Order: sequence, then C-alpha cells, then structure tokens
Amino acid sequence: MKREIAPVSAVIAAYNAEKFIAQTIASAQAQTLPVAEIIVVADGSTDATAQIAEAMGARVFNTNCPGLSAARNKCVRKSTQPWIAFLDSDDTWEPEKIEQQTQLAADYPEVALITCDYNTFSETGMLCDSALKKYADGYGTQRKRSSAHGAVIDRLDSNFDAAYYFLLASNVMVRRDVLEQTGFFDESLHSADDFDCFMRVLAQHPFGVVEEVLVTKRQHPNSTSIRNPQATLSCLAATYKVLEHPELYPAATVKLCQQWLPGNMRHAGARLVWNGEAKQGRDFLLQSVQLEFSWRTLLALAASIAPGSASRGLMKARYYVSAALGL
Repeated sequence: MKREIAPVSAVIAAYNAEKFIAQTIASAQAQTLPVAEIIVVADGSTDATAQIAEAMGARVFNTNCPGLSAARNKCVRKSTQPWIAFLDSDDTWEPEKIEQQTQLAADYPEVALITCDYNTFSETGMLCDSALKKYADGYGTQRKRSSAHGAVIDRLDSNFDAAYYFLLASNVMVRRDVLEQTGFFDESLHSADDFDCFMRVLAQHPFGVVEEVLVTKRQHPNSTSIRNPQATLSCLAATYKVLEHPELYPAATVKLCQQWLPGNMRHAGARLVWNGEAKQGRDFLLQSVQLEFSWRTLLALAASIAPGSASRGLMKARYYVSAALGL
C-alpha cells in the first residue's frame, strides 16, 4: 500500500550549520505525514553543512546567497509543491507538525498560511515551554474560528501584538501560489524578513493556528539576534516599510508598527551606541524621544554623549537602572 505524502516542500536555509543540520533534517524526515521533498540551500557554507544534508537525502544547493532572506527565496524557487514549510537550520519539528497543519488546511481551504505553538530552549535549559501560554492574553482577545485541528484568524487584531512571534519561519507552512502573488522575502532585510513577508500574506488571506507545540526553537550564540546592530536596524527598517506602504499590510500591523516605532528607534540607537557608533545612535535616540518620552531613551542619550569607555559604562548602568525602576 502506497504511503500518503503531503504536498509540502520542507525548505531549510542554512549557513555553516553542521552542528545542528542533521538533527533538523531528521525531524523533517520523521514526520507522521511525510513531506514530498526536503530542500537545503547551504548559502555558501564553508563547513560540512552541504555534505551532511546530501548524505541524508536532501536536495542541496550550495550557492552564495547574500543573506538569509535570499537563501529562503532560493529555497522557494527550487521547491515544487503547492505548500512550503520553512525550517531554520537550528530548529526541529515534532513528528506530527506537517500532519496537523495539513489537516487544518483541509478543514479551511481558504487559509493561505498555517502556524503553530512552539517552545524555546538554550544550553541552560527550557526558556519557554509554550508561546501560546506566554502570549495568552493577546491571543485570547483575537477573534477566531475553531475546529478539532486548530483555529483560523480571519482578520488580525492589534490587541494580539505578539502575533509576530507566531510568524517565525520554522512555524509557518504557506501556499506557494500566495507567496508568488504577495512577494517573496525582502532581501534588503537582515532580519524581520519573515515578519515582513508573512504579514503581507495576512493582508489578503486568513491564517490558521495549530494550538499545539509542534516546533522546538533553539537559542544559541550564533542565532540571529536583536543584539546584533544589523539585525536591530533591519527590524527598524521593516517597521518603516510597513508605515511607508500601509496598503500592503493588515491594518492591525500598521497600527502595531506605529506603536513600535519609538521603541525600535530606541533599541537601534542604544545598540549603535554600545558598538561605538555614538553619532548615528544618538540620531535615532533623539527621534525616538521626540515621538515618545522615555527615561530609558534619555539614559541612552546620556551614554551617547560620554566619551569612549565611559559611554559603555553608562550603557551598562542604563540596563541596571531600567530593570530596577521597571522602565
């Protein structure tokens, strides 16, 4: 009897991921409803990522892509199935992930994107055992339709301001034809490209949520991080993009980006000051405080004026003071 295969391409964008790639691919191969193909774009890796992936039976493309978003786009273009499921090279899927998302897609054919609950861990242990539990207040206010296999959100509500955290690549299964209509990942963004891409999908289509933990996300020192200035600036750039082109995004996303803008400016400015780029950082901090008064921003501004090592000392003090005062 021929085994049923999901009409899904599992796609993995990887760069020097030899430490985790075997575990990641194995989780895609262990699905109770197997995917039709596993594609790895090794993104110019100089380690054994490509060789490991090939040995495990994945279709591998080892090309020099200018960043993660370009590698994801390459994955999409090389895929053949009507549904695409993204998987970051350091994350893993639970065995039922594809089956449960496919069942929800069958329940609601109008859905274009399906996500799920997930947990997060690091070398020190479990950081979050359920994102839905962590962000329960916002998710609970969101209007939704429910079935035995999950829920469908027809229109994003700005009260669900944590929606972004459920649109991380490893969680998402999306229709290929919809991606082609709304546009692929923005290759100018170092990070937040998943937020930008998937929010454009949600501007025109409902999305589904399987309310079970089906993805395990790993945090480690090489993860793309908000502590990286380039990543922080990309988050700010994604916010600007939404505000400059509101017609491309859900109204709730535009409202959220309006709320996030001062904070994103503060984060970008503080990170630049920390990395010694005081002038550019100070410019962002001044713009931030003009939009929204914040003691945290003022403390960062004070640090930006101080010379050299004193600036870093003040930045450290800022974090302690902010935490102590609950700013």
